[in-house]
This record gives sequence, structure tokens and C-alpha cells, in this order.
Amino acid sequence: MAKECLRNIIFTKTPLDGKYKYKDEFQIYPLNLPKAANSKITDHFPIIIEFWYDKDELPEVKEFEKDSTNKWIASATAQTNKLIKLTNLLSSITNFRFFFYRKPETFWAIPLLEKIEEKDYNETSSIWSASLYYYPEIAKDLKIDSLSDPSFKYIPLIPQKRYYWFNPVESKDKFIDLPSSINNIISKYLMLEGQVLNVADSCIYQICTGIELYYNMKSLSFFSLVSAIETLVNYEFRNEVIEYECTDCRSLKSSERHCNKCGSPIWGVTAKYREFLFKYVSNEGKAKQLYNKIYDIRSKITHTDYLINGENYLNWNFTDKTNEINVKHLETLQLARRSLINWLLKKDD
Repeated sequence: MAKECLRNIIFTKTPLDGKYKYKDEFQIYPLNLPKAANSKITDHFPIIIEFWYDKDELPEVKEFEKDSTNKWIASATAQTNKLIKLTNLLSSITNFRFFFYRKPETFWAIPLLEKIEEKDYNETSSIWSASLYYYPEIAKDLKIDSLSDPSFKYIPLIPQKRYYWFNPVESKDKFIDLPSSINNIISKYLMLEGQVLNVADSCIYQICTGIELYYNMKSLSFFSLVSAIETLVNYEFRNEVIEYECTDCRSLKSSERHCNKCGSPIWGVTAKYREFLFKYVSNEGKAKQLYNKIYDIRSKITHTDYLINGENYLNWNFTDKTNEINVKHLETLQLARRSLINWLLKKDD
């Protein structure tokens, strides 16, 4: 196996002041490159990630005529895919979003100054800008042969039983911490292969989509987070036997689940959703109420004109109901994370 060690700069929305290393596979730690760009007023905190990737597992590329170009694109794709895998995994199993600018976007912008004076902006014009992190020495700074040994303290580990409940909101006023079970979670994930790996990756992707849309497209975010759970649910009950009366309209002839009132065969979508969460998250009474409420909101978003308050137009009519939905949105994010990590931890138990 031909492996190469890479160093990249990624971002978080909560500051990082310690290091985390998973075996000899990858590590993250605060930005410590003297000439690297940084700012006291940023909302995207640059940090360093180092990891290995397998040079023998390059994707096939046929889009370019020159073999040398194909090889370069294949190598860059493999590196990027490994970075996507690691940042998405960390975002799904911790309370923090780890990300990088995958596709630089261009837009009009003005520089934000650390010392803001009105005259500075009155005399400034917008310039066409790109979302790209760069400084002259970056190529030299990112070259490494193996994982380094940065002199930072280790990131605090919080017991899993309270990690996903205790202040799980991104903030510039605190620092990143991690669940005490993070090594076991990552080990379980890296053991997956085939279809079960596809299921996990789909769940992880939908959680990250829910995070990305969390503030600007709340309804789609909510839907994506519940869909992440449903991906695991569908795999959990993949062996249930169903016969169709008609394969076109998919009306049911027989099913392992039946209506309690009339006895007709049913899909049992909601029942399977609850059973999965009872098994992997909690079966307490309050938990059941939460599951029902979350699925009710998801169904209204999917099948009616319901949108979470304030996302299609500006709306300052905040009420107790608004706050309740916002709390449910956060609880849904954490429920998706807890579903994933408990499902991973119980694999092959």
C-alpha cells in the first residue's frame, strides 16, 4: 500500500485550542503556521488537519486527454474525498462543524477591518472576490512526510451520556470539546464496508446537509436531519417481507405490519422509526413524545404548506411557539447524531 501524508487547512465555527489524534491515521490541532492568514474577527476559524491517504486507490478519470492530467485529477480527487470523509464524520459525531471550501464561490464583497471606522467603509468599494484561503507560503507549509507532533494540550473529552445534551451550540465564546467515546465511534465507522458503509455515509451526508442549512433553510434542514435517521431505519428493517398488490402504485398485498383497527397491511413507517429510536437512543416516555413531535413536524414540511417560521420572508413575530420549534430543530440535530453514533457503537455487538 502506497500511502502519502497530507496537511490541509480546514475551518470550524467554534475555536479550537487543543489537539486530537486518532491512532496514526489523522489529527487536528490549532493553526500554528507563522505566516498563515488569520483574523481576530473571523467566523471561520482556520485549523490544521493531517491525514494519510492511499495512493493505490485512485478513482478512474476519463475526462482529459493527457494521461498525466488524468493522474493528477485522480490524485486530487482521492485527497479531496478523504478530506470530505474526515470533516463530515467529525461534524456528525461531535457538536461542531468541520469544513473546507470545496468549490470556491465568487461574489461581491468588501474587506472587513479589525478596527472599523465609518470613514474606512465610506471610502471603500466592493471587489469581486472568491471564497479561497491562501497566502504565499501555503504550498511550502503544507508539505509533510508523516503526522507531526504539535505541542498542544489534548482536546477535553466529555462523557458521552451528557455530551450531546450539554450546550451543543456553536459559539465564538467557547472551545471545541469531544465525546469520550470518539475513538470507538471512529473505529467502528472505519470497519464498515459495502452497503453498510454506503448507509453510514448517506446518513452522515444528510446530517451535514442539515447543519449547513440550519440557519438559512430551516425546513429543508429539519427534513434532511430526519431523513438521516430514516436512512438508518430503512437499513435496520431491510429484511421485512412485503408483497405488493400492484407493483406500479405499490399498494400492499401483505406485510409484517397491520393496522390496529382494520387489520390491513401497512408500511409501518412511523412505527419502525420509533422502534429504531427505542433501540438505539432511548425508550423513555419523554423520548417517545419527542420522537412523535419531530416526525409530526417532518410530515407537515413534506406534505403540507408548512414552513418553519421566518425562513421564506423576514418575520419578527417571535412567540413561545417560535422558540419551541427552534428547540425542536436543535433536538432533531442531536437526535440524528445520537442515532448515528449509537448505531455505529452497537455494530457487531
